[in-house]
Amino acid sequence: MAKAFYYMVAAVLLCSTTHFLTHASSSSYKSYIVLLEPPPQADTMDDGARNSWYESFLPSNLTDSGEPRMLSSYKFIFHGFCAWLTEAELEVMSKKPGFRHWIPDELIEQDWDLAYSSPNWIDPGLE
Repeated sequence: MAKAFYYMVAAVLLCSTTHFLTHASSSSYKSYIVLLEPPPQADTMDDGARNSWYESFLPSNLTDSGEPRMLSSYKFIFHGFCAWLTEAELEVMSKKPGFRHWIPDELIEQDWDLAYSSPNWIDPGLE
């Protein structure tokens, strides 16, 4: 159930971040959505404090080529952000307290003709 939630959130977020996918600063950087545990003071944090907290998980605010790492931040459905990271940086980040999960920010193609070509998408018991 939780895994389905993460995939649903990732699909929604791709609509807001896919324009960044073609602008990687290096071949070793990839765009990742990082989900975090909310901090104890999450309800009273303003956007600046929340972004500072998110940035505390990053190795730096800029990539090696000087581009901003953080692409977007999220606060309503979950706490987290989308950023350019290497696999090694993601590994280090995943050990920090407050880290929950990561999702690759990649475009997933859906074959809608196949999905809606049968009444089974409404009720798998229909034939």
